[in-house]
Amino acid sequence: MGKIKNFIKKLLNKDSNSELEYLIGHGLKMGKNSTIHSGCTIDSGWPWLIEIGDNVCISSNVTILAHDYSPNIVGCGTKLGRVVIGNNVFIGTRSIVLCNVRIGNDVIVGSGSVVTHDLQSGAVYAGSPARRICSIEEYKEKMQGLRKNAPNFSNMRPWDTWREAPIEEKKYMVESLKDTMGFL
Repeated sequence: MGKIKNFIKKLLNKDSNSELEYLIGHGLKMGKNSTIHSGCTIDSGWPWLIEIGDNVCISSNVTILAHDYSPNIVGCGTKLGRVVIGNNVFIGTRSIVLCNVRIGNDVIVGSGSVVTHDLQSGAVYAGSPARRICSIEEYKEKMQGLRKNAPNFSNMRPWDTWREAPIEEKKYMVESLKDTMGFL
């Protein structure tokens, strides 16, 4: 049954590994230790215009576009632009990065943001259009303060093994997070 599912995924182009292989094979530049999570749309028509740096995490359901067809509607042709994502960047789920955008190093883009212009290094951005919220240092201080009194589950197990955790550990997590947030 596994072979049939894999064949159907490839046939429907839903296998993220084969999608990524296609994009890289057609010019997408992707740095070391970078991840693209499920459901992302990376402009497959113009992947050579997209560059992703080292240590980048592109969360699920993010869209990155290197073109914009809308000017064609008014007879001006399709707009093209490079998308360059620096090093040590996190792009939150359901964000959209439009063409002709550069995202600097050490940047966090909040979930659901629409990146319409360049984002300078060392800051947190969110919104539609994405706006600067604070510096990375301010964000770090805030998270360190929140973490001091929050439940911490990192001593129980690595973050990527929680799916296989016994029900007792999951119940403990649910109860611990009843009125607050926690950290791994």
